[in-house]
Amino acid sequence: MSLRSKVLSLCLFVSIIGIIAGYFLLTQTHQDFTNLHPIAEFEAYEFNDFVSALTEQERGEIGNEVYAVEGKVESMAQYGFIIAGGIVCTTSDSTHLGVNLGDKIKVKGRFVSFDNLFSEVRLDHVVAM
Repeated sequence: MSLRSKVLSLCLFVSIIGIIAGYFLLTQTHQDFTNLHPIAEFEAYEFNDFVSALTEQERGEIGNEVYAVEGKVESMAQYGFIIAGGIVCTTSDSTHLGVNLGDKIKVKGRFVSFDNLFSEVRLDHVVAM
C-alpha cells in the first residue's frame, strides 16, 4: 500500500468512528432535573452561606444535585428570577413561574455554580414546589 492510500484509509476510519460517536451522543436521553427530589432544603440566606463556605473542589462535588430553596422574590430576570439572599433561579422553560416581586416562594433546582464576585448561587431547571 502506498502512503496516500494509508492516509486515506486512516481518515475514513476516523470519520466513521466520529459519526458513530456523534450519533450516540445525540440520541442519548438527558436527565430531567425537574422530576428529581431535592437532597436538602434551605432558606435562601442559609443556602448562600452554606455554598460560599465551601471550597471550589467541594462546590464541584455538590454540582448537578437538586436542592430546595425558600425565600422572597427580590427581582425578576430575563430567564427567571432572583430570590433574596443571592439565589439566581433560571427556569427550565424560561418563564417566571407566575411569581411577582415580594412573593414568598419555595423552589427546587439543580445547583450550577457560585459566583464569588456577586456572592450569588445559581440554580437552573427551577420549578415551584
